[in-house]
Amino acid sequence: MSVSKKYFLMFLLLSGLIVGCSSIERQTEKAVKAAEVAFRDDDKQPNVEAGLIHVYLPQGFKVEEEDDNNVIIKQADKAYLLFVNPNEKEDSSVLFLAIKKQAGQYLVLHSFQNDDKFGFISIKESMKEKYELAVGIGGVKLTTETDKDRLKNDAKQMMEVVSSIQQ
Repeated sequence: MSVSKKYFLMFLLLSGLIVGCSSIERQTEKAVKAAEVAFRDDDKQPNVEAGLIHVYLPQGFKVEEEDDNNVIIKQADKAYLLFVNPNEKEDSSVLFLAIKKQAGQYLVLHSFQNDDKFGFISIKESMKEKYELAVGIGGVKLTTETDKDRLKNDAKQMMEVVSSIQQ
C-alpha cells in the first residue's frame, strides 16, 4: 500500500471519528435547547393522577406503577422514572447539586433558572449508543434511557411532564 493510500485511509478513519463525536454533541445541544424552551413555556396542565402526584402525560404515555413519591411511566417499550421530593420547592437546586457531584460522568449537565424555579438537564452515556437522560425542576426529576436521535424529543416531552407538577 502506498503512503498516500495509508494517509487517505487514516484521514477517513479520523473523519469518521470526528463526525461521530460531533453528531452526539449536536444532538445534546438540541436536547438542551428543547428542554429549556419547555422549561420556560410551562403551559402543560396535569391530566393524570398518580398517587399523590398530579401530572401531565403526553399522548401514548401511561402510568405503570406508582407510590407516594415515585411513578414509573411507560410509552411503548420505554420506561421513565418520575421522582418527586415533596420537601423541595420549584426553586430548589438540591437534585441538581447531587447530580453535579458526579459531573465528570456527564456529557451534559446544564441548569436553567427564572424568578421562581430552577431546572436542569443531564445526559450521560449509559452504554454504546444509549444515553441516560434526566430533567428536573426543583424537587422533581424524570429519568429515562434513550438513543441519540431521540434526545431532543425526549428532553422536550420530559420537561413538559416535570413542569406540570405543582411543588
